[in-house]
Amino acid sequence: PEYPEDRLRYMIEDSGVQLLLTQSHLQLPLAAGVQTLALDLEPGADDARNPNVAVAPENLAYVIYTSGSTGRPK
Repeated sequence: PEYPEDRLRYMIEDSGVQLLLTQSHLQLPLAAGVQTLALDLEPGADDARNPNVAVAPENLAYVIYTSGSTGRPK
């Protein structure tokens, strides 16, 4: 969350992510069509940021972006 907004937006758009796991206190720039799921909210909390989606362990992904020597996330 400390990265510049344009860098965060690029990584979100470039990854093609459709559901972003986050925390409710973070204000992240999001691309159109990206939903967020705030993991620190109580289950069933009436909050528009928590979409009603079914997830299972086989749906999880861990994505790492690195700039390496180019300075551009990849």
